[in-house]
Amino acid sequence: MHLTMKQATAEDLSHTVPDKVLKAGAIDWEVVVDAYLVSAAYVGGRFAARAFLDRSGAINDGMTVVTPMVKAMVEKDGFLLVQSLSGQDHYVIVSRHEQVGE
Repeated sequence: MHLTMKQATAEDLSHTVPDKVLKAGAIDWEVVVDAYLVSAAYVGGRFAARAFLDRSGAINDGMTVVTPMVKAMVEKDGFLLVQSLSGQDHYVIVSRHEQVGE
């Protein structure tokens, strides 16, 4: 059986939600969280990261996303809540991408 590229890519993505995401999801952030971001890299006011538990359902767990411009709001238990500058979106930074030293 031959798989299309889309099917092969979907099968390669881990469909399990990381434990750290579940831990962050158990925290009361006092806002609706749009997604939990793993291996997040901050670039030019935005984060590029793997998203989990996307509220809209448009993003599959483990897919790479880029947030709109964001600002830090509050840190709890080592996780960081950020808000888009428009105020409409909230994301939790679960883990940051380790920068490679030169």
